[in-house]
Amino acid sequence: MFPPSLLEKLKTPFGTYRREEVGHADVYHVSKPHAFVQAAGYLKHVLSKRNKCAVLYRGQPDLYGCHLVPTLYRSTRSQEGKSKQDHALSAYLSAISAKEVLKPVGEYAREPLLQHYGIKTKWLDLVDNAWVALWFACHEANPSRDLGKYVHFSRRHPSLNPRRMSYAYILLVRADLVPPDVEQPGLFVGPSTSLIDLRVAAPSTFLRPHAQHALLLKRATGLDHHHIDYSDFVVGVIRVNLVQALDWLGSGSLLSAHSLFPPPAYDFGYHNLLEYSPTGNAAIGTIHQICP
Repeated sequence: MFPPSLLEKLKTPFGTYRREEVGHADVYHVSKPHAFVQAAGYLKHVLSKRNKCAVLYRGQPDLYGCHLVPTLYRSTRSQEGKSKQDHALSAYLSAISAKEVLKPVGEYAREPLLQHYGIKTKWLDLVDNAWVALWFACHEANPSRDLGKYVHFSRRHPSLNPRRMSYAYILLVRADLVPPDVEQPGLFVGPSTSLIDLRVAAPSTFLRPHAQHALLLKRATGLDHHHIDYSDFVVGVIRVNLVQALDWLGSGSLLSAHSLFPPPAYDFGYHNLLEYSPTGNAAIGTIHQICP
């Protein structure tokens, strides 16, 4: 479950702190984009003084029972199952590192980079751009059944049931605010979290993470089966009526699937991953092919 949030103390006529009907989470419901930005800014400012942490965004169409589990472990039910997933990922990383496709990327950045292109890892996708986060909260990924290889994104449709409102959710997630690793650019390793900024750690020949303002987070220590849920890093949840969120986003080309998931013609690293990466499997998935 998500821990209590300081957003309860934020007072504005355009935002209210309330209990989510489904999932029993405390959310800050906003009705204006200014209140959305203010709520996120409030936590960034207050928490940076109290806990020396950064606050980042994660857009979701659902709260998923107030759990926040990386893709590698979402079907894991035991320590043995977790170990099998870890082994499968290690084997894939060894196989792809033997090829030329990831040669321009430092070893420390390969796993989080592959997460961005479809491989299941222990890293969690975040962004530092509120509108990109809102886009992900307003769209759904529709994978095919064959390892989820083919994926297309569709705009969510608001519920027609007046008793069942549709919402977009922005999770605000904390990360340790620490100096960057000098030897591994873009990596920030703190007492409780490891954070990587792929815009620094990976060259822009891998264009997708740069287009999405991508950062990724994982737990720094104690990653046994009982700690695969990262929900304790959530410091607040912003909720927006889906109709309003879609209106705020509009239809600009910079906030489209074509822009946020650049095709292989522009994303040369993605092209090479599609051409030369090893075949995936049920445990760790595969490199996604994004379809219109």
